[in-house]
Amino acid sequence: MPEHARTVDYAAFLARQAPLQSVPLAAYEWQGERVWLRRGAYGHRGLRRRLLGLIARAARLPMLRPSPPADARTAMANERARLQAFSARGIRVPRVLASADDAFLMSDLRGSRPGAPSLHQEIEAAMPAGSGAMLTLWQQGLRALDTAHAQGLCVGRAFAHAMVRCPDGVIGFTDLRDDPAAALALAPAQGQARDALAYLFSTAGLLHLAGARDPARALWAQWLAQPVRGDAFRAAVQQAATRLAWLRYLPPDQRWGHAAWQLRAAYEQATKLQYE
Repeated sequence: MPEHARTVDYAAFLARQAPLQSVPLAAYEWQGERVWLRRGAYGHRGLRRRLLGLIARAARLPMLRPSPPADARTAMANERARLQAFSARGIRVPRVLASADDAFLMSDLRGSRPGAPSLHQEIEAAMPAGSGAMLTLWQQGLRALDTAHAQGLCVGRAFAHAMVRCPDGVIGFTDLRDDPAAALALAPAQGQARDALAYLFSTAGLLHLAGARDPARALWAQWLAQPVRGDAFRAAVQQAATRLAWLRYLPPDQRWGHAAWQLRAAYEQATKLQYE
């Protein structure tokens, strides 16, 4: 926390700035600190939601269904509550600095490094250094999931582009808008398995391009086998892998789009194909 934080009137800034903000989320440099103001909920990306819904139906995997949309105030209240709940359990997330009925203000996990990359960008930037550097970063994302899951939490949007390295090196989560475990009435193991699959989906393409698929697959298997993961978690991940086996028939390139290519890459990352 900045040394001057106790003298900063976050509520006054929120009250003054929120009525002037026309976008759902915006960053401000204010009194030497970078803060984010949420006013209204993000719109859901239609194509991605439709694709996820289609896959969930085709594979008979309710745990992959998109969370139902909520009105702006409800969505903001849910996000604010989740940020506070994660923070109370020692998980790195933006701090809620001030809140009102229709807006709230939160900190930037990057601290004094406002231009710091996401974990996804860091993994991508490490590609020239070789697979070892990429896998070191990739495993840090898995450990961040371990930290949240050990507290019984479900991240919801556990994508590498929604993770960032804090100034002290700890990986934090920047997007807690969705709570699929609650919205879809998922068992804890299913919600956490969904997190794991989301992380795999967001990173498998980079590992594939770097030729790191085989060593990453071994690390993934070791991660799943940890006693802390539990049989219910492993069963949920295995069920998803079994029911998503048809993804291997998608083109091995991006001719059907980036999302389809990522899906196949994620499946190949989790499962050694017979024809390899």
